[in-house]
Amino acid sequence: MRNALLVGTNNSKYLISGAIAETIANVAFDYLFIFGHYGFPEMGLNGAAVASIIAEFIGMVVVFLVIHKKGIGKQFSLFKHFYWNKKLSKQLFDISLPIILQLAFSVMSWEFFYILIEHHGQTDLVISNVMRNVFGLTGCLTWAFAATSSAMVSNIIGQGKQENVKTLILKIVRLSVSGALLIALFINLFPGVLISIFGQSDLFIDAAIPVVRVVSVAILFMSFSVVWLNAITGTGNSRMTLLIDGVAIILYRVFVYLILEKYKLSITYGWMGEWIY
Repeated sequence: MRNALLVGTNNSKYLISGAIAETIANVAFDYLFIFGHYGFPEMGLNGAAVASIIAEFIGMVVVFLVIHKKGIGKQFSLFKHFYWNKKLSKQLFDISLPIILQLAFSVMSWEFFYILIEHHGQTDLVISNVMRNVFGLTGCLTWAFAATSSAMVSNIIGQGKQENVKTLILKIVRLSVSGALLIALFINLFPGVLISIFGQSDLFIDAAIPVVRVVSVAILFMSFSVVWLNAITGTGNSRMTLLIDGVAIILYRVFVYLILEKYKLSITYGWMGEWIY
């Protein structure tokens, strides 16, 4: 909510303060709770969960302080009135429900994919977990442009400048694709460097490199498709977004099932499902 407020009001530069506070807190409390340093209990993996909750809370507090300090709260009369608005709540629910379903289906598709991968053995599962991290790490740039696309489309429509929407999206797409090309080039030239970050053996790196190359192509496809999809969300037509994503998810599930479960092909081919999605 706090991030959406700052992005939607063209104040995204203030997000960095919350992100820095959250990151520092997460790293610090991971160190304290996982290993039990400085008198803190040694909690192992559970400590990481506790650290994440504390970090989220600290990030939230810092952003709320920034919102207050910069006068954004006063500008939009935040926290001034607390009452139930039936009409507004219905509008919010109508727009939000398709997005909720879209995100739920996306998460379920990931779970479905990893259940199929698990049938291929432990090594393939570990490779795919590393690829998910690589995908998340390299996809940050694209998702940032996608969030910007949604916010800026809403902003321009709100100003009554609908004729500029397509030009705006194309500019964002160019930036997103340019960044994705650089990332794809880097991970194809130095795939071993990227995978070695996760502390795996040379044999593991050799097995994972073909999957990295497939993922790099998926990153390129994602760099423009996700921007366009979020632009549609920015128009408020979330039902259309759900329809588009729903069709993509069905095709994706059919593909990965046939490749991984029926024909028992390599996970390299299974990851090509990301191209379709």
